[in-house]
Amino acid sequence: MSTRRAHHKTKFGCRTCKRRRIKCDQCRPDCKNCIKRGLECSFRALDPSPPSSISALQPGSESSQAVSPFHAFSHEPKDIAYSLPPPTLLDYLAQNSLLEGYPEILLPRLQLLLHNFVTGTSATISHNATAQATWCAAIPKLVESHRFVLRGIFAMSSLHLSRTVGVEKERETYQTMAAVQMNTGLVHYRSAMEEVSADNAEALFAYATTTSVFIVLTTADECKSLLKSLQSEGGRPNQRRAAVSGLAHAIIGIMRNLRGILIILVPCWHLIANGILQPIVKREWWPHRYPISPQAIEEDRKLAELENLWAHPDRRYEYWFDTLRSSLKRLRECFGLVSQLTVAGDDRRPGGRLIDWTSVVTWPISNSLDFIDLIEQRQPEAWIILAHYAILPARVENVWWIEGLASNILSTAALVLKEEMWTWLEWPATVVGVDLDSLRPHADGPAG
Repeated sequence: MSTRRAHHKTKFGCRTCKRRRIKCDQCRPDCKNCIKRGLECSFRALDPSPPSSISALQPGSESSQAVSPFHAFSHEPKDIAYSLPPPTLLDYLAQNSLLEGYPEILLPRLQLLLHNFVTGTSATISHNATAQATWCAAIPKLVESHRFVLRGIFAMSSLHLSRTVGVEKERETYQTMAAVQMNTGLVHYRSAMEEVSADNAEALFAYATTTSVFIVLTTADECKSLLKSLQSEGGRPNQRRAAVSGLAHAIIGIMRNLRGILIILVPCWHLIANGILQPIVKREWWPHRYPISPQAIEEDRKLAELENLWAHPDRRYEYWFDTLRSSLKRLRECFGLVSQLTVAGDDRRPGGRLIDWTSVVTWPISNSLDFIDLIEQRQPEAWIILAHYAILPARVENVWWIEGLASNILSTAALVLKEEMWTWLEWPATVVGVDLDSLRPHADGPAG
């Protein structure tokens, strides 16, 4: 009597192999067993189709653009071909493994959040299709040992959906859900942060990414409300001071949050950069950080002039000038990097198109705590440097949670500074599109 050859079970095999009780190699988009037998593999239905990579335009075609010789890339680099490694979020979603333990009444809503993350939100925290696929493949693995990561995904996806629904009640529901999920996850995240290790570093980095999105976006709503109150309250000094303090506190919170990720990255960089999140964090293809195009060189000249704020014969040297100089140097390097990662534009985008928006956040992440302290102390020079940084997020396109960041930073800087210093803000205000005159107190406002 013949016996069936034993096989190793695979938890994440396709449905066809599970039904036939044979080992699945879990290849995407079709496993080899299904290909061999001409069967339809369930992976094709489960895995999200990766965004098509942008191919180089053929010379002579109608849509081809003149390429600037001053950019590091003549066109957007082609995304490398990849096959989604198992397991993916939708695999888990189909098997309900990720949602095990949640109340049944919440499952439809949570399934929607996971689906939205895979098909939409993940693209807005990724610089290319490979990074997006990595998020979708890595999250289930991280959640196996660190459930708080899933809370962050739910929160981020909820906020994303709150920006797309048209019904106010539904929008409020998603915003409330985002806050609940984020706060629940923070309890476990903060506990894990007390001892960053090789076992939890990748999960902490993933959750820190979701908190950054959450804080930047919720701060945008807070800033919008405070700026609106400034207009409605007119020239009342007390209300104006309170609103400006609230705006400054919100922007400082963003700066501290973005820099806080260094607590994870510095001790665990080698592990994260060579682990499952490698396609998300590694940037070995980035060029050197210096300006080479005429526009970039002119921008660097303008940035260099900011040092005249504190470095001149009539001003006594202070030790914190070194902090300003160091931060300005990093900002000039960030501008240089962004300029080289910008490909030639068209009539709609004459300034070019940024091919890796994550380059924009390198400056706030690398800033020193001493510089953030200067912002908190409302040192005018620090706020002027920060206002010039606002030019960079203004160049990011199609990343919903960054929208509004540039104008909020610029508007807050102007309100913190005295009006006689606004001449230093004219260039960033023009680029970002902030009307400085609209921020002046109303002349007919009542006395405070």
